[in-house]
Amino acid sequence: MKPSAARSSSSARCPRCGNTFDCGKHAQPFECWCRQMPSLPADRLDPAGRCLCPECLAAEIARAGQAPPGV
Repeated sequence: MKPSAARSSSSARCPRCGNTFDCGKHAQPFECWCRQMPSLPADRLDPAGRCLCPECLAAEIARAGQAPPGV
């Protein structure tokens, strides 16, 4: 792969529920489904930088008092 070629999403495992999901964290340019979700407050982020699956992220957003679009 050329250094300038775009990287796509890859499979990740949710640290909360263990489900696998597509994660674009390392995609260049950054393109991931989570960009469409409201941001979590900094104190709610995983200190290890691990991403949550769509369902767990939506639940965490709801707990933070923000409603994700379409839910």
